[in-house]
Amino acid sequence: MKPSQDSANHAGANDKLKHSVTTILDQPGNQLSAPQQQRLRQARELALARFDLRASETPRLREQLSLWLQRHTQGLRRSLLALSFAVMAGTGLWLMEGLLVEEEAVDAAILAHELPLEMLMEPHFSGSLHD
Repeated sequence: MKPSQDSANHAGANDKLKHSVTTILDQPGNQLSAPQQQRLRQARELALARFDLRASETPRLREQLSLWLQRHTQGLRRSLLALSFAVMAGTGLWLMEGLLVEEEAVDAAILAHELPLEMLMEPHFSGSLHD
């Protein structure tokens, strides 16, 4: 008997919740009263007047300093980016030049060796050297 009573209470609570939510959603929330609309209109006009007044004034020292700092920080960031790109490109070229010099040195050593080139190209050449 107790479980059926609990389920009846649960069903009643669900119905109450559904009714409350439906009631809230059915009421138009975007309809403002005339005094509310008037106060919002006045606040908007006051804010626009303050903005126009502030825009016509010369910037304060703190604002000028902030703008100067922002512009120069952007320039510094761009310069650092360009410098880092140049360093990376220079490092890559330096490494490639070192590899080319090593390759040229190996080529020169092979060509200057007393053994004929055909002997160096044999598959078992390095094995016979170690024996």
